[in-house]
Amino acid sequence: MTHETTDPDRIERTDIGASVEARLKRGTGTRDEEMIKIKGKGETAEEAADEFEYLLEKYESEYSDRCRNIQPSVDDGEADDG
Repeated sequence: MTHETTDPDRIERTDIGASVEARLKRGTGTRDEEMIKIKGKGETAEEAADEFEYLLEKYESEYSDRCRNIQPSVDDGEADDG
């Protein structure tokens, strides 16, 4: 709580600087759908864009395949190899 805030349940947010945001959706079916939101922030537009690029690259290299590989389990009755 700051000296200007008398109500501890009320939080005032002040954004200074710039941000870049992208929301991506892959797939169309309930079981084949991913949503990701990437947001870069910085004091300048260039810093925000740099952070965004870093986060996007990190998602592409580390998380996209992992997220894609998470699939709901198949019921025994749906798949029969035998």
